[in-house]
Order: sequence, then structure tokens, then C-alpha cells
Amino acid sequence: MARETFHRLFAPLSSLGKVLGIWALLATAASAAIETVPAPADGIYDDTRALSDTSRQALAQEIRALATDLKCDVWLTATSFSTGGLTPRRQAQATRIRWSGDKPAILLAYDRATNVMAFSFSPDLWARYPATSLATTGLEANRTIANTQLTLEERLTNIVHQFAKQLRELETVRLKQSVWFPKEERSSTLVLVGLLIGGAILAALLGLISRARSHSSGEQLLFPDVTVSTRFGAPFGGGHIAEVRTQPPAR
Repeated sequence: MARETFHRLFAPLSSLGKVLGIWALLATAASAAIETVPAPADGIYDDTRALSDTSRQALAQEIRALATDLKCDVWLTATSFSTGGLTPRRQAQATRIRWSGDKPAILLAYDRATNVMAFSFSPDLWARYPATSLATTGLEANRTIANTQLTLEERLTNIVHQFAKQLRELETVRLKQSVWFPKEERSSTLVLVGLLIGGAILAALLGLISRARSHSSGEQLLFPDVTVSTRFGAPFGGGHIAEVRTQPPAR
């Protein structure tokens, strides 16, 4: 009788233990999958099953276009469980390195267990774009993922498109800053250069004129030495005759 009572009391606990055990095995299998799965051909790994075939194809096309524009690898992962011992950011970094190695790459990782987005950028991307701008993209993505009024598929789609737009804007700014004379500023730049050259030439001419005037103002003019002979025994009695004609001579 006591044995039957014991079994009745602990039978639900035994069933609960089996459920927890199965859940733990599934969690371990899911978390281990991201660590062993090879790089996906379309750039997307999704074990949450949140993306439909249509959405996955659209996101894969967007990822390929962004990778072409930025000249780097772009990946998207969505996992159901956190891996043991690694934060979502560390897991994203490890996955990016395993899939892309030392190449320029970006990995967008969604962790369903914590409902957070983690981004991992290679050192090339950190050197290419402002760190504050890259950090801002991560903050905006997490604000979007926290909006539970949208489905997970809608949130991931919005994040990818929003992220692609922001990175393209950063790339456009970088390319403009790397050009000495942007096309739209070329005419105004040439006018400014012409004015500067003209001003320099004018300043040089004024300097020469001022220097010549300064030299002439400091020059000393002396009367010539005049030697007057003796005349009728008187020293300096001689002289010079100077004739100044004010009228033409009479004929």
C-alpha cells in the first residue's frame, strides 16, 4: 500500500524529470549545432524556424547585395538556445571567425533564449567605419527585436533591411571622404584654388612694389664735386658759365 502511494506521489515528478531531460537534450543539440554547422551558402542559419521560404529568399538576396556593396562577408544566424559558457556576442564572434576567418565580415546573431541581437564586426570593419555608428546600429536592432507586437520573422526582416541601409550610408560617406575633390564640389574647389593663386600673385606684386619704394626712399643723392680754378690770383676765383636758353636764337 505504501509503495503504491509512493508511486502515485512521485509519478508526476518522474514525468516532469523526463520532460526536463528531453528539453535539456534538445537545448544541447541546438546549441551545439551552431558550433558545428558549416557556413550556409545563402548566408543564413535559422534553427528557430521563424523565417518562411519567401522571407528567407528575400533576406538572402539582401545579404548578398550588402556583401557586394561592402566587399565583405555578411551572415545572419537565429538560434533557439544560448550556448553554454558563451554570451550571444561571444558566440557571434566565434561563429564569424569560424565561417570567415580573417576576411572582412559581419555577423548578425539573434538568440531566442534571451531575445537579443548581437553583432560581430571584423577588425577591418571597425577600422573602416566610426565605432559609435556601428554601436548605434546594434542599439537600434535591439529596440526592434524587443517589439513583441511584431512576429519574429517581421522583426528579423526589419532589422536586416534597416542594418543594410545604415551600412550603405556609412560606406557612401567613407567613399566621399576618401576622394580629394568630390564631383559635386569640384567646380567650387577650382574657383577657390583660382582665387588663392590670384591672391598670391597679387600679394607678390605688391611686395615687389613696396620693396622698390623702400629702397628708393633710403637712397642718398649727393651733389658732384666742383673744382674751381684760381682767377686773377684769387683762389676759387674762376667759375663756370652756364647758359640757359629760354627763347630760340634770332636768325
